Amino acid sequence: MSMMQSQSIPYEMKSSLIRIHSYQGKNLQGTLQNPFFEGEQSFDNLTQFLLRLENMLDAMDFPQRTMTGREFDRPEAGNVTCLSPAGLRPPERPVIATFQLSILFRHNASWQGSLLWLDRSTKLQFRSALELVGLLDSALAPWE
Repeated sequence: MSMMQSQSIPYEMKSSLIRIHSYQGKNLQGTLQNPFFEGEQSFDNLTQFLLRLENMLDAMDFPQRTMTGREFDRPEAGNVTCLSPAGLRPPERPVIATFQLSILFRHNASWQGSLLWLDRSTKLQFRSALELVGLLDSALAPWE
């Protein structure tokens, strides 16, 4: 059992803060922050957002996966760490929307939880990562 698995994650660290800086052409750009880690990680597209978030969840081992993800066999490449200098927060940019994301479960190779749109004090539940993307898209549509 790893050191991380033997630790309990405090409740306040089970939610992440998402700040969206741009959504032009439905291209999600912003930062991701979790109190478990120092600083913020920037992302320039949806794929980076999803993978960085998954890496954070894996690093905390919360919520635990119920199944192992599948991958294509590929030549060994350097693993991406959860926080790297390239992923640290860029210079200050205006924030168009802020969300608090709570992922409660990672079942069926996806995420289940809630998304609180802090600017509007509106909270919705999602049952998959795809549904989470749809919620973000519906909130950010005015900034396309």
